[in-house]
Amino acid sequence: MAKAIAKYIRMSPRKVRRVVDVIRGKDVSTARTILRFMPQAAAKIVQEVLKSAVANAKENANLNPEELKVAKAFVDESPVFKRWRAMSRGRGYQILKRNSHITIEVENIGEGAVRRMPKAAEKAVKEKLDEQTKSHKLTVDNSESQEKPKPVKKTKKVKKEKAQLEKEDSSSESKSKGKKGKGKK
Repeated sequence: MAKAIAKYIRMSPRKVRRVVDVIRGKDVSTARTILRFMPQAAAKIVQEVLKSAVANAKENANLNPEELKVAKAFVDESPVFKRWRAMSRGRGYQILKRNSHITIEVENIGEGAVRRMPKAAEKAVKEKLDEQTKSHKLTVDNSESQEKPKPVKKTKKVKKEKAQLEKEDSSSESKSKGKKGKGKK
């Protein structure tokens, strides 16, 4: 993937976006042809940026220029020049002279085949996966219920209580033995 950026272009981003939106996703040869016959002034500037991106791909990434497509193309707003124009009654009217940054990225036609799904399709896939996991959990839960539960690890408190109960049981047994023994004689 290679890219080219043209900064501080003295043209409104809104006007340049009209041209860039047309070539986004197209292969380079088609994009060049479209730009050559577009009547907008921005088409010439975008054509130069595209040419630069293809040259960067050829030189830096060793990619074949005939197998490239426009992967990303966008226009950002750069700093605005502010000018003043005299108006009636001694007023001044502000004029905004907008500028643009144009960025174009190219990649091989085979690359980037995996794209993000639309939200509706993504939601449907998640629901289907949830249903599958629920049915899978049911089968797993049935097999787990047949297994024996794991023994609980005894803590000091539990051990003390158990020892105390054993003492009480042994003392009550010895008392009952003594009573039985006395009764027999």
